[in-house]
Amino acid sequence: MADLILDIGNSRTKAALFEGDRLLGLTALASDDASGLERFLGALEVVHVAIGSVAGDSSQLLGRLNGRHPRVIQLTAASPAPNPSAYGTTATLGVDRWANAVAASAVFPKRAALAVDLGTCITYDLVAPDGTYLGGAITPGSRMRASAMHAYSARLPLVELNHLAPAFGDSTETSLQAGVAHGVLAELEHFITAARSLHPDAGVVLTGGDALPHARALKSGIFAHPFLTLEGLRIILHHGLGIEHAGIRSGTGPAG
Repeated sequence: MADLILDIGNSRTKAALFEGDRLLGLTALASDDASGLERFLGALEVVHVAIGSVAGDSSQLLGRLNGRHPRVIQLTAASPAPNPSAYGTTATLGVDRWANAVAASAVFPKRAALAVDLGTCITYDLVAPDGTYLGGAITPGSRMRASAMHAYSARLPLVELNHLAPAFGDSTETSLQAGVAHGVLAELEHFITAARSLHPDAGVVLTGGDALPHARALKSGIFAHPFLTLEGLRIILHHGLGIEHAGIRSGTGPAG
């Protein structure tokens, strides 16, 4: 028996199975791949299904889940959590950002925490030492930056990302790669410095597809946690059900 947690994005869904606080399984699949999700579950009995979605339309998947599982719970940024919130526009806050903030607070209990999600966009979400969600920032992700330079110029090519690019390229392609890689890195350093200017002891955890290479590049005790959002959704689900949680590990540990 387990709880199924789904983090549904516009193109990809991450799915995790938890027994209490223990992760049993993890997968990623296309957001419209209901059959793939059923294969992932197999014959396992699922008690609760919790869904956090930032996708425009996940109705097909929701329909399949409602047909198989009696307790499908849609989580939003208005869903109760162990953390109070000082955010002024909860109705427009993505549930992924709320989950990241909740999870980061659990990774660093009684400390300020900054959650950074390096996906299509990069989101920064700051939590106070008492667990209050303070808000954050949203910027373009690496792929969006590379695509924008190509789309909004006449001659700049679309380049593959290279997180290990040197600071100065010796061709147009490598110059673009350098601009994306080091622009993101400098931005990360800025927001981490800004968070620690407010809370010097703030812990930092990175998640998303580009988390690990950037955590390694920062080399300052930054943690990478590949399924931070799923952990946050699990905590929100269990809080709503009145189930205590024992906290979460800090992922892959400090890089560098």
